[in-house]
Amino acid sequence: MLVIVSGLLIWTSLPKIQRLVTTGNVSPDLTEQYEELPFAGSRHARSCLCPRTPTGQRLCSTYPPAAIKRSQLVSSTNARMKTVLAKFMRERESGSMRRLKVGIMGGSVSACHGVAEDGDSMGKECYARIVGDWLDERLGGGEAGWGKMVEVKNGAIGGMDASYYAFCGMNHLHDDVDIVILEFDVNDQANREYAVYFDQLVRIVLSWSSSPAVIILGTWGPLIAHDLGSLTPMWAHLPVAHYYDIPYLSIHPMLWPTFLRFPHSVAETFFHPDGFHPTAEGQRLLADIVVAHLESVFCEMDRDAWDEKHGLSEWTKEETWVGGGSLTVNSASTFKSLVAEKNFPALIPGEPSLSATAYEFLSLPNTTSVQPIALPHPLDTILDVSEPDPESWEDFYSAKSKVPRPFCADANSKVQPFKPKHNTGWKTMVWKNEKHFWVSDTVGAEISVDIKVNEGRVAVFYFRSEKLSPGTADCWVDDNEKGAKRLQGHWPHHQNVPSVSYIDAEVTPGNHLYVQAVLSRPIPVEAGSHRYCLGCRPPELS
Repeated sequence: MLVIVSGLLIWTSLPKIQRLVTTGNVSPDLTEQYEELPFAGSRHARSCLCPRTPTGQRLCSTYPPAAIKRSQLVSSTNARMKTVLAKFMRERESGSMRRLKVGIMGGSVSACHGVAEDGDSMGKECYARIVGDWLDERLGGGEAGWGKMVEVKNGAIGGMDASYYAFCGMNHLHDDVDIVILEFDVNDQANREYAVYFDQLVRIVLSWSSSPAVIILGTWGPLIAHDLGSLTPMWAHLPVAHYYDIPYLSIHPMLWPTFLRFPHSVAETFFHPDGFHPTAEGQRLLADIVVAHLESVFCEMDRDAWDEKHGLSEWTKEETWVGGGSLTVNSASTFKSLVAEKNFPALIPGEPSLSATAYEFLSLPNTTSVQPIALPHPLDTILDVSEPDPESWEDFYSAKSKVPRPFCADANSKVQPFKPKHNTGWKTMVWKNEKHFWVSDTVGAEISVDIKVNEGRVAVFYFRSEKLSPGTADCWVDDNEKGAKRLQGHWPHHQNVPSVSYIDAEVTPGNHLYVQAVLSRPIPVEAGSHRYCLGCRPPELS
């Protein structure tokens, strides 16, 4: 109960059972049952922020509940995750031995640089391993002869960003994963272009046949604050998370207030001297915010099942989201079938004129989705509200918006490797047995590769650095050398980063030849080198 006294807000306690009741009467004998639930017994009960489980109690005794709450930049409805977990648990109960598959896309933080021994991204102190082991235990792995229940595939590569995975992600994760973690808050850039790349990546992942649940995991570091303040790449990711109803977890809002007061201590505790790679403590922090989120989802599933059993279904809301569902809203769905009309009670007793009418739009089973229009796509080229609704969503969707189908010739991949058709002056380079490049120090060096274009646009993924890649190259498709796009390997920033650039937008679908040549003039001249580093070559469409 909220009481307002002379401008002060005072919370007064209520019997626990009243938190649960919305309409009607609840039998008194439910009170005792409610006390035994994992979400009971604290002021955070109904939110499942601190469940009464070993994990919930450990986390809320390690971190202030407010800090855990701050880590949840976007909490989402959790509808996809509940669907995935419920489906898996039903399969296990029916005797299936299938493992829950968790996939990770990200950069060096997810690859566990600075913590893992010998480059093992699944080392025991890496967040990917910690989350996988916890989830396996939470699902009952090892009990009653079940064996391991969770399989984690870490597809992270140091130095790679969302623009790379938006084209080449399928080379590193299969489309049969159940849960996908995306970690790009260090390597991405805080601009519209990266919001577009991230949107494309999410649309592709959500279109996979497994209908996976997605978690966006945000890391951070003092070096980012040094260069950007609080304007981190999360500003490019937040709109995507909201649009597709995806949980977005981040250590940035957890650490930022304390960092401003104790910068040295926070940096020394959670980060290596480079300013952005987490220490073992930082990796554990990343793991804990993911575990806290997943534990809250389990708690919500318990709560929803309990509420439904006892006739309190108003707590359980079915959801329909944009993108990524086993069913779509199609021609069999009429607007009237999607809308339930009901009256709200009067906002002020005795004033019926202040009552309102509510519409529950698209309140369908949570396996249903509306196919996505790309987040940054202007709708004036797609929708006309003055025209009647389309007869079929499939017809509208196929004509107006498509999930990208990238082809990617990738120096990092064995699935679709970058195999030059012609090469003079270029050679391969491998960094720490992880990242693969084609590089050249030779003026006039030329390399070409066969590509398959699906939708008309071709892009190049290359390396930019202040010191390591100061050369310049021209890139073109087939014999269109006059229309070549010039790409500079040098940029005036301390970070060494991957970069993607479209070189042609009017290529006919089909097979083509991509060509790249090193120019004779280095940029900047004072660097004294023509080296150009080609990370991969992802042709596209989107």
